[in-house]
Amino acid sequence: MSDPRPTATTSTSTPAELTSAVRPVALLLLAYPLWWALGVQVPAWVVAAVPVVLWLAVNRRVVTLPPGYGVLLLFLGWVLVSALMLSTVRYVAAYGFRLALYASVVAMAVVVWNALDRGLPGRRVLTWLVALWAAAVLLAYPGILVDNLQFTSPFQALTRAVGLDDPFVTSLTHPEFSEYDGLYGSPRPSPLFAYTNDWGAAVGIGFPVVVHAFCAASRRRDRVLLAGLLVAAVPPVLVSLNRGCWVTIAVATGYVVVRRAATGDLRALGAVGGTVAGLAATIWFVEPVRRVLTARLEYANTSTRETLYQASWDLALRSPLFGWGAPQSSAGLADSNDVSIGTHGQLWTILVSQGIAGAVVFVVAVAAVWWHARPRDGRSADVWLHATGPALLVQIAFYEVLPVPLAVTLLALALTGVRRLHPTSPAAGATSAAPAVLHPRKVTAHHA
Repeated sequence: MSDPRPTATTSTSTPAELTSAVRPVALLLLAYPLWWALGVQVPAWVVAAVPVVLWLAVNRRVVTLPPGYGVLLLFLGWVLVSALMLSTVRYVAAYGFRLALYASVVAMAVVVWNALDRGLPGRRVLTWLVALWAAAVLLAYPGILVDNLQFTSPFQALTRAVGLDDPFVTSLTHPEFSEYDGLYGSPRPSPLFAYTNDWGAAVGIGFPVVVHAFCAASRRRDRVLLAGLLVAAVPPVLVSLNRGCWVTIAVATGYVVVRRAATGDLRALGAVGGTVAGLAATIWFVEPVRRVLTARLEYANTSTRETLYQASWDLALRSPLFGWGAPQSSAGLADSNDVSIGTHGQLWTILVSQGIAGAVVFVVAVAAVWWHARPRDGRSADVWLHATGPALLVQIAFYEVLPVPLAVTLLALALTGVRRLHPTSPAAGATSAAPAVLHPRKVTAHHA
């Protein structure tokens, strides 16, 4: 990615060039509801990554490889090699789809990290992430209040016109505000995403980012708005019945409490206790909510997942080094609901597609990026950003994290990671009130 030995001939990028480099990422995240309404929210990641990758290629001599990203690039290499295991055209398409998303997310994270490292105000990146989370939360309400609220997107209409009527393509291009679950008798929000589980994954991983924004906000108006947004998220998160979302939020919050407690600060523990008590009271006294949640706990409906998990592990054992390239057909597998083996969580996807070795490399990659981004002060609001790391590693067991949760995590860790490298630089701060100047400079690979 970069030459670790700067020379006198190493070129630099101007502030305008660096700002322009991250603009596709900003446009992607800020306008995500529009891409969803058009039915192109997933391919939009690849389209937005094209100018980003071009910028990286042109400026490769001045691009910093963020700490820990060497292992992440190793994982991408593992994905490339696993293509040798593909056996059919159908699997090639699934493989290419995921490879493009992996590469797009990593490329965007590298460019944003470099821009932050040179002085891009962290609050700008934080705004992109909060805006995405806010859209997912607020657009959940129409789906909760109106049953079967959906529409045909322009891109879906186009795919039908050319004869592409694949169920998977339809799920990605057909906007729905909720999925109605007959077992529990409730709508489960899914706006901006193909499935309610994708919604739960994104909202869960974005929760600590929004709490960070609230804690670090310098203006009372911002704190009030963010507090209102967090309160507004409670009903859709509860009625979504996404246990994975609940676990993600619990893990992120627990991580922050432990980090704060280790410094002697018990205020976070008190705040969490008060919040839990409030939620418990709400569930107890609001009968519809209590009924739905009770049904969710009594009827877990996990048999299909357990079947697919076991089948995924069996396939991984048969090809532990490079996997099979892509999730495999479940034809003939009882209790699979015709769902491909290796699609009920990113961990299982990687186990099947890139083998046990590939899964280990992915986990180590995320852990390496997370470790190098750790805040110097356990009492800092940045600990909330850092909580996305363990939250993601827990989430991969039951959710797909491509592209949104992985991207949110890498960008959140970029915010706190750059501050770790430059603790006295206001430009690296996530909420710097003063305008920052992008400082182009020669680039080396950072080591923390």
